[in-house]
Amino acid sequence: MEIGDLQLQTVMDGVKDGFIMTNESGEIISFNRSAANIFGYSKQEAIGVNITSLMSSEYRPLYFKYLQSLSSSNENSPAASLEVLVVHKSGSVFPVELSVSALTSNDEIAYLGTVRDITERKEADQSIKSYIEHIETIMDTVLDGLITIDMKGVIHSFNAAAEAIFGYRASEVIGRNVKMLMPEPYQSEHDSYLSNYHNTGVNKVIGIGREITGRRHNGFLFPMELGVNKMVVQGKTMFVGTVRDISERKAAEAAIDSYIRKLQVSNSELDQFAYIASHDLKEPLRGLANNALFLEEDHGNSIGEEGVRRIQRIRFLCTRMEKLVDSLLYYSRLGRQDLAVENVDLNALIDNVIELTLPEETAQCVNLSIPKSLPHVTCDQPKVSELFRNLISNAVKYNKSATKEIEIGVKSCIEPINNTLETRVFYVKDNGQGIDSRFFEDIFRIFKRLNEEDDSVRGTGVGLTFVKKIIERHNGQIWVESELGRGSCFNFTLKLGD
Repeated sequence: MEIGDLQLQTVMDGVKDGFIMTNESGEIISFNRSAANIFGYSKQEAIGVNITSLMSSEYRPLYFKYLQSLSSSNENSPAASLEVLVVHKSGSVFPVELSVSALTSNDEIAYLGTVRDITERKEADQSIKSYIEHIETIMDTVLDGLITIDMKGVIHSFNAAAEAIFGYRASEVIGRNVKMLMPEPYQSEHDSYLSNYHNTGVNKVIGIGREITGRRHNGFLFPMELGVNKMVVQGKTMFVGTVRDISERKAAEAAIDSYIRKLQVSNSELDQFAYIASHDLKEPLRGLANNALFLEEDHGNSIGEEGVRRIQRIRFLCTRMEKLVDSLLYYSRLGRQDLAVENVDLNALIDNVIELTLPEETAQCVNLSIPKSLPHVTCDQPKVSELFRNLISNAVKYNKSATKEIEIGVKSCIEPINNTLETRVFYVKDNGQGIDSRFFEDIFRIFKRLNEEDDSVRGTGVGLTFVKKIIERHNGQIWVESELGRGSCFNFTLKLGD
């Protein structure tokens, strides 16, 4: 080997790419070290072998066509590179990038091929392709529309949800300006946002969700929620728009607003009715009661004991009816008045309730206990005072025991009404006559009394109804545990501050 050839071989062996030189017939006449590493053959094994034997059979016609293209171009310049599958000595097939130059010397033609193993690049490309397909699959499964645009507003991607929202196929919008999806003035605002960001780098919409109007393929306008985020892809600034059709939500909000307006009108009419009921219903009752009183005073002696008893019954029923009207009006207001919420010490509240509810002579036959200190709660103090006043009054009123036992406390348990997680439960327990389980629901109905024939027990049958309404206004629940002859335990929650 001449010194020049030796130097050339040394240079060729030092490069990373494989260099293979063939004669016009395709026989290998030079095979550098990198080519040997790529194909697994030694130089001695490769010399004299036809180059096509190193290729996968289906790529050999493509290679011959590739060589023919060299004759129509500048012979001393390489043709465009070609990707082919080649065969390793071990039999494994792998991709390479091949570039061939035709060399002419003394009327002889030789071909110099540059070979680069692109296995890793192909694997990376496939990984990227799989990742992109995975991302596209995810994008097509989300419920929100996802649209990517460039700095000029040109659409680059349009997921399945966006297709459903706007009525366009992705192929119809990709490459077009995103302005086509919105009417004025949002089109001009969009141009202004992009121009401002391009010139100043200051954004006014990135990361901010806002409500705008969109335009469907059929021209219909609809409300949508738009969020925009910036991303940089291969050095290029892109924007991702997240679009949500809020037509149903807006319709629901409009329905709620309409309902609220109707409810406000209804409440106003109810207030007016309450005034009329208070005056027009109670006034005749007072007149009837007064006339019965005058009749008893002026003619009591002449109508006899039975007549007096009947007149007194009339007065009693008039008074009861007036209380029922007052109770009905109060119940109406109870459900509509705003709560005056504050932090309340239940211990102090109950002390005050007991002092006002149990007169001294009654308190002497009542044994009231509070096993442990009660917590502070967030509530409307006057209404919660009324709650405890009603429960304590009932515990005394419906109790014929010589010593009336009343226990007030707090515990943790599962609410049986909705089976929620463990929560704080207050209770008022007594040793009274108890309640039949058939009436556990009825006792909370307005004007419902279990002993309606017994006038010795005073009341209108609204106390527990008020209690239930007050508790519900505090986002709580109430239920009773009772057994006839063994007393009752009223359990309830107050969750306004939870």
